[in-house]
Amino acid sequence: MKLLGRLRGSSSGRTKPRLVAATRLAGRFVWRAARRDFIRSLAAEAVGALGLAGVLLFGRRVVIQLTSDPPVNELRDALPATAGLGVSLIVMGLATVLVRESRWLVAEQVTRHVQEEIIAVSSTVDYEVYEEQQFHDELNRSNAEASESSYQLVYDMLSLFNLLATSVVVVIVLIGTVPEVLGVLVLIALPSVVAARVSARLAFQTTYELTPSDRLRFYLYRALTGKTEARELRVFGLGGVLRRRWQRQYDERMRRIRGLVRRQMLFNGLAALIVALLVAAVLLVLVQAAIDGHITLGDAAVAIVALQQLTTQLRTAASASGSLRQATLFLHDFEQFRNRRTRDEQPEARAAETALPRGSLLVEHVSFRYPGTNAVVLDDVSLEIAPGEIVALVGVSGSGKTTLAHLIAGLYAPTAGRITFDGVDITSIPRDIYWRSVAAVFQDFVRYELTARENVAISDHARIDDTVAVAAAARRAGIDTTLDRLASGYDTMMSRAYEGGADLSVGQWQRVAVARAFFREAPVLILDEPAAALDAVAERRLYERLVELCESRSVLLISHRFSTVRMADRICVMHAGKIIEQGRHSELMAAGGHYAELFNLQASSFLTDRLPAGPSDGSRT
Repeated sequence: MKLLGRLRGSSSGRTKPRLVAATRLAGRFVWRAARRDFIRSLAAEAVGALGLAGVLLFGRRVVIQLTSDPPVNELRDALPATAGLGVSLIVMGLATVLVRESRWLVAEQVTRHVQEEIIAVSSTVDYEVYEEQQFHDELNRSNAEASESSYQLVYDMLSLFNLLATSVVVVIVLIGTVPEVLGVLVLIALPSVVAARVSARLAFQTTYELTPSDRLRFYLYRALTGKTEARELRVFGLGGVLRRRWQRQYDERMRRIRGLVRRQMLFNGLAALIVALLVAAVLLVLVQAAIDGHITLGDAAVAIVALQQLTTQLRTAASASGSLRQATLFLHDFEQFRNRRTRDEQPEARAAETALPRGSLLVEHVSFRYPGTNAVVLDDVSLEIAPGEIVALVGVSGSGKTTLAHLIAGLYAPTAGRITFDGVDITSIPRDIYWRSVAAVFQDFVRYELTARENVAISDHARIDDTVAVAAAARRAGIDTTLDRLASGYDTMMSRAYEGGADLSVGQWQRVAVARAFFREAPVLILDEPAAALDAVAERRLYERLVELCESRSVLLISHRFSTVRMADRICVMHAGKIIEQGRHSELMAAGGHYAELFNLQASSFLTDRLPAGPSDGSRT
């Protein structure tokens, strides 16, 4: 419970949500998502309550007629009350059907609203936030609870409204028949409400504490069922190892859930026992009053039916109030996640209307540490890339090349120093506008399960119908012939999981990623190992096209292959987060420093480790 208290205390001014406050928060959420259908659901609940009133009143009339002295002996005398009872039952039945179907519609819309909010946050939050465990925990809880809590939220809201409408009807009926039992109804409700709310708090606490473990469990499940991991699972025999680890995570979850269920059963079972005793006592009082002649059999029948209806609704509403409490805790947690949004919801229009600058890119004394760590990844790095200039970064793995590329791309902000573009600090430029000036190929490029055309043009989707430009970008990347030969050409879905879909080799996919970057006519081009999956011949041809293409672009090229970076205007050698050498290939070789040592080391491996010649399609398959 301390953990739950800390969660609530982390938000300034937050107090423990009471039922009214919880209902108000949930109501605002549902109102934003599905106003019209929710109103229809409330109306149906109200009609159902009126039907219940008719059942009670007409039922009372029928019982009185049948038990009067003398009783009615003609059907026509009892027909009006009987017909009224039948119509009331039909109204209740139809209202129940309408509420059930409307509840589904409302819940689907609330689920969509939640998912839209998750997408809005995830697609706009600062990239560095992905380094935080808290963000991943919040995202996981939002994803895991989105559908279930949305449905439960709608169900609980309508259940509470149904209780309100039913209570009004029953109280009005009982005031005119047996007002003495009204006071007991409050006592009947209390145990169930208290137990349900305690159970909800325990459930939320368990869910909150299990989040890190659940994230690992979900990841292991994806790894055991995903296509990308399927090859290594088989080759390395990892299926059993990961499956046993997944089972251990699930065993721990079940241990916690069993403990939760035992505690919930204790509270709810005790509440159910108290309610049953109270209801039995009221029934005995009603029966005795009828026997003694203090109330009529009609009044007794109405009171019993009303008590049964109200008790059923109270149980449902008590459960609803508890789960609504849990859903509201989820909403508070979800609101905290929503507050992470850092940019406008409609940045694309603003970015598209903004003219792109085309000046020098300047890195000035930049240092960087990843959030939550003390290790210095970049240390006092300075670099300038002029328009039309290709600057290559080389160095051993872990020297800081990719991190510097991420900072220039605006994905992270420097810990110290600054990066300017056309003389303006990029941290002062709205990121969506700056990103319009950047095109990139990252090492872990994305393979979109979309059409081949979309895979190329998604970098500048406003021009997705420009087939000439798409083909031109594919041609520059050397992938046009491959895409043309697909079953449906550029309209082929790029995944065999879809009928008529296709897949490519790793090298061919990398060329698609390069074509994606070429398609976007941005003044800054970042290429992080863009030819890692290509053979030497294909890589050479790609870089020759790159030189032709980038006459007016500032290009940052990262590569481990020293033979191909020779075409760069300037080569910067990175080591331990610093740029220790820079110049042209000939200058660096003449200096005989770190670059010359690495170049000669790589060249010697080509001279000593000869492979038999053979045909090449330009990629590693």
